Amino acid sequence: MHRLLLAALLSLTMMTSAPAAPPEGEPPGAAAKTLVAAAGDARLILLGEMHGTREIPRLVAHVVEQYAAEGPVLLGLEIPGSGQPHLRRYLESAGTHADRAQLLATPFWNVQGDQHDGRRSHDMLDLIEQVRQLRAQGRDVSLLAYDAEPGRRIDGNQRDRIMAARVRASFNALTRGRLLVLTGNVHAKLARPDDAPLQMQVPMGHWLADLAPWSVDIQGFRGAHWACMFGGCGKRLQNPWHRQSGPLTDDEHHYRLMLDRFTVARLVGAP
Repeated sequence: MHRLLLAALLSLTMMTSAPAAPPEGEPPGAAAKTLVAAAGDARLILLGEMHGTREIPRLVAHVVEQYAAEGPVLLGLEIPGSGQPHLRRYLESAGTHADRAQLLATPFWNVQGDQHDGRRSHDMLDLIEQVRQLRAQGRDVSLLAYDAEPGRRIDGNQRDRIMAARVRASFNALTRGRLLVLTGNVHAKLARPDDAPLQMQVPMGHWLADLAPWSVDIQGFRGAHWACMFGGCGKRLQNPWHRQSGPLTDDEHHYRLMLDRFTVARLVGAP
């Protein structure tokens, strides 16, 4: 009887002292390891981001580096397809200040004022540079510009279908390795929520369902990001999240990854 009581007390002590997952998120390097472990063998990974942060490009750089040690990695960026030659030229360059300036002079990077939705930042340029460096070291890494062209008279549904078609074609051509798609977290959804506002499109992830994508919603526990909402574009404070990284049970994403904070990105062209 005494032995049974002692065993029960020891068991209770171990349960109460077991380390829990970080309750307030992780920095990008640690979060990358969490993401890679959670994604398992998935080859098509939708990285649903909040635009306009410093931390998410750092996170993605760590993820690309980890996967590049195993095999080919193609990283999709929410840049119009017409930007593909510019990305390719930069990846093949020496990454000098002149090379970076040449990339910055291309149309995608030259949006000012209230049209600055957070995708164009020096943090994203650093991510592109880190991919270039991995490539220069002999890693099989590349970039994909998959967004629809700006200025076309298309609605959100058409845009997401165009994005999905470009991702699909690239994935079908990727015989091994992984395709990571960095995209707004709405585009990364696998289904349109039942309670979605009328103007919300059927997301890109829905049109890729037959390819078994793994979708992650990346959030920050605190801080701020830059985004365009109904009231215009600007700094947006994070709502206080009281959630940890872990699997989701809804039909929209497979996983939520919590970073410890968001910091507003260093926007290209910002005063």
